[in-house]
Amino acid sequence: MTTSRLGADLQNLTLPDGQQAKSAGAPTAELLAAQRASKAPSVTATTAMAPTSPVMRAVAPAAGRLLSIEPLRRFAVRRMAKVKMKDTPRPRRHSWGHAVVTWPDGTRREGWLRADDGMHYTASVAAAVASGLARGEGRPGAYTPGALFGAGLAERAGGQFLLPDTARPAPGGTVLG
Repeated sequence: MTTSRLGADLQNLTLPDGQQAKSAGAPTAELLAAQRASKAPSVTATTAMAPTSPVMRAVAPAAGRLLSIEPLRRFAVRRMAKVKMKDTPRPRRHSWGHAVVTWPDGTRREGWLRADDGMHYTASVAAAVASGLARGEGRPGAYTPGALFGAGLAERAGGQFLLPDTARPAPGGTVLG
């Protein structure tokens, strides 16, 4: 694992439904999960929740250094906890996960995971994992949800795998491999 700057690896994506979205590098658990699932020597994780505007991407490294100072971090957390969020319409109909894997021989695979609301999907994954563990389906150890329950977990939680060239579900529900 190597570090990268918050907001690095800016991506301008065309989603399978034709809408546009931006994403940029950020520390996420998906990075580790994607590396383990693909066994690729190099993996980059981006998210639409990372700063994508040029100004924010330029300021993010300095802000990160400042927030490494404990009193400043505590102050920022207290201020953020007081922020009132207003309801806004969903920016798009679906939430999307995107994976691109390139192997040393140049082979490249790309795939998408479509879910309805991203927050509801995340809660559904957690509920499916808890339900599986309660039924004794897990095994001892530390795993990502996908490593423990397989790619079918994403579909049981309401996601659908798609290939970009067909916009239909991928056979066998997998995009990596």
